[in-house]
Amino acid sequence: MNRYSIKMRASNKEEGHISGAERIVPEEELEQYCARLLSRALRHSKGKPDFINLKIEAVEEEEIFHLSALPVTTVETSGPEEGMDVVLAYLRRLGLQRGEEILALWKQSFSMRGAMLLDTDTLLRLEPDRERGIRATYMDMETADGAGRSACEGKNHFHEALVLATKVVSHPNIVAELCISDDPDYVTGYIASREFGYVRVTRLKEMGSSNGGRIFLFRGDEEAREDCIRYLQQQKVLVHME
Repeated sequence: MNRYSIKMRASNKEEGHISGAERIVPEEELEQYCARLLSRALRHSKGKPDFINLKIEAVEEEEIFHLSALPVTTVETSGPEEGMDVVLAYLRRLGLQRGEEILALWKQSFSMRGAMLLDTDTLLRLEPDRERGIRATYMDMETADGAGRSACEGKNHFHEALVLATKVVSHPNIVAELCISDDPDYVTGYIASREFGYVRVTRLKEMGSSNGGRIFLFRGDEEAREDCIRYLQQQKVLVHME
């Protein structure tokens, strides 16, 4: 099967980044998904873009890693403070004793374009470009009947986040990922790891807030760091849903 990677990025001068999305689709679905991503860029709650970029690349089948989606747990919380307490508890479950410091550093990622790569033990930042951060890309979902991409016509925060988290924590040097969406209409975030899967925390910020960012918690040497960054930014992945 011939496949293509499609990436969409939209921005404007006032808001900066507005919207981003990507798909890995069969050749016969390429045109319709380009149109869907263009429509999504033009109709975002953060505003009207004055710049939209669509990047399309051919993908060979043998380039793709196939992963099973992480198991999902949902934790209902009444507000951001309780939500952060839940995340802190899961960090401690991983044996991380500097959880409060990690949560404080999480806020520094809110102004970044990508994710913060943080040494789990020393809390040193490891991303080569601190403004750009690390962008986990080249991924999509696929269900048993092959209808994964068409399961939702617009943005589905949960599915897209589950795909990204599954790819990220599959790397052996990633201990966990923390994420809050920067979408002002979406307040659910998550913590994910190979140990306990994907944990949705229903309230991690106040409605209307555009604050959002992610941290990849890393443990390993310099060679492992370079391999991890390459994997996150270049490896093609399809995540299989039940």
